[in-house]
Amino acid sequence: MKKISLLLLTLVLVLSFVFVLSGCTPKTTPDAGVIRLGNIQDLTGGAAIAGMPNARGVEYAVDEINAAGGINGRMIELTTLDFRNDPNEALNAYRRLVDVVEVHAIIGPPISNAGLTWVDVSAEDRIPIVGHFVDEACTTNPDTGAVYPYMFLVQPSAAIHAAAMAKYALEDLGLRRFASIYNSANAFAVSQVGPFSRYVESNGGVMLATETFGWADTNLAAQAIRVIATNPEAVYIGDFTAQARLIIEHLRDAGFNGYILGANTLADALRSLMPGRDLSRVYFVSNHDPFDSSTLTYQLVHKYMEEVSIDYWTTNVGFGYDATMVMAHAMRLANDPTNGTEVRDILANRTIDVPLSTGRVTINPRTHRPIGMGMFIGRHNQLDGIQILSYVVVNEDEIP
Repeated sequence: MKKISLLLLTLVLVLSFVFVLSGCTPKTTPDAGVIRLGNIQDLTGGAAIAGMPNARGVEYAVDEINAAGGINGRMIELTTLDFRNDPNEALNAYRRLVDVVEVHAIIGPPISNAGLTWVDVSAEDRIPIVGHFVDEACTTNPDTGAVYPYMFLVQPSAAIHAAAMAKYALEDLGLRRFASIYNSANAFAVSQVGPFSRYVESNGGVMLATETFGWADTNLAAQAIRVIATNPEAVYIGDFTAQARLIIEHLRDAGFNGYILGANTLADALRSLMPGRDLSRVYFVSNHDPFDSSTLTYQLVHKYMEEVSIDYWTTNVGFGYDATMVMAHAMRLANDPTNGTEVRDILANRTIDVPLSTGRVTINPRTHRPIGMGMFIGRHNQLDGIQILSYVVVNEDEIP
């Protein structure tokens, strides 16, 4: 028995030595010296046109932070997961990051359907999440107004997007008669059509018709015909780029030549999906001026364009970068940057005039959304790209 025991002990020691030499020693606990940051984006789903640059923006920020010595001397270890524009997959990705990778914080996508799945679990797990999900229901309870403690938005909310466009349409374009078509299963769209309609009707305009569709719908001819029958001057779209293209094609094919107004998803990327189409009289909001070469966003976007060989700019590169930098700012101020509760408190109360790639941001502790951020208004020219027309600021308390 003693010989057998001695043999087994010797075998264990030899195997352990081999594992050490080969670098295959099993890691039983995460490395305490790094800050583990999760990144959840749509990389292969219906919103990948936004998710891919968003993910790259996070990578740019992490590379920059680590190259400068990390956060208080601690490197960031980034794990990026694809949720394929599926809310169920968004929750699965969150659970994997929290339970398996054991991240300390998460950067979220510009997709509200994903953010809505994390409002409760982030509080239970004390995981701060900074993202660009514009639906106000991702940061505050729509019924009570209570803030979700670990959810933070670092761009203007959906209501600001929509109201800025409505204000411009009423005051600068002089329009009064509106309609809308949108994907009722897309939280991004739903969260904008309501504020747009309320702002219009509270400021002298009228909403003549509202038509909806779902993710699987590809023929919107009936919706387009019903909207056109009400004789609107403009149709509002609050959808992702792919759905916006579908709506615009059906409206124009059905004979509508009026204004088409929409979200930041109707910016330059739309042209890449609609080559040869006349996009004049298509207006959109934008988080930055793509022609202002003095901004960091301009540099980030063009760096991404060169890397992936695309010919259109995308604000989402700046989104990912900004969300990461806001999180990093809070972590630098924390005694323990891996303490979710401490980082959450700093995000809520000490995110004041923090630099972004296009400007600066201050978070309202009552909403976890920015204060005083406006939107640029742009339009497509018939053949040669886009033009930035104005900058509109609307505060949340101005929206009915």
